[in-house]
Amino acid sequence: MATYQLTRGTHRKRRAGLAILGLAVLAASAVADDSGGPPAGRTAVARPAAEWNKDGKPVKLDFDFGDFKAWARRDGSWNAEGVVQHRGLQCGTYTLSLRVGRGRPDCMDVQWFGEPRAVASVTLCNNAPGPLTGGNNEFRDAARFDEITCAERVIRCTGNCK
Repeated sequence: MATYQLTRGTHRKRRAGLAILGLAVLAASAVADDSGGPPAGRTAVARPAAEWNKDGKPVKLDFDFGDFKAWARRDGSWNAEGVVQHRGLQCGTYTLSLRVGRGRPDCMDVQWFGEPRAVASVTLCNNAPGPLTGGNNEFRDAARFDEITCAERVIRCTGNCK
């Protein structure tokens, strides 16, 4: 009789545990559809790199966002790289977008030359960090290179975003 009571109590605990697990799965799937929050954006001041053309103008601009670094060259090439940290077991897709503009030295009151443009994305799962890197030879604002004083990087997440 004592064995029956112990087994019966164990089955109740298992059923309760399965019910809690089922609720957790339902809650997690509701979160997985949309981040619901604003994208994480940061601005950076354009800093001339130690490269100059024969006219004494900078050939390359560096942007330091803290967690991301980017550069743009007068010839139209550019690169951006950093690492994002995913939180959660279910996957999320992180997209890096960039834009440049002209503003005050502290990057306030910036006149952006366009909307942020997606330049790279990565899908991450299981609390993993991952590189988010993009670049090519078609910098859309190369013709306005001498006007650039600021850049903005925006990271958006879709899927399970915490």
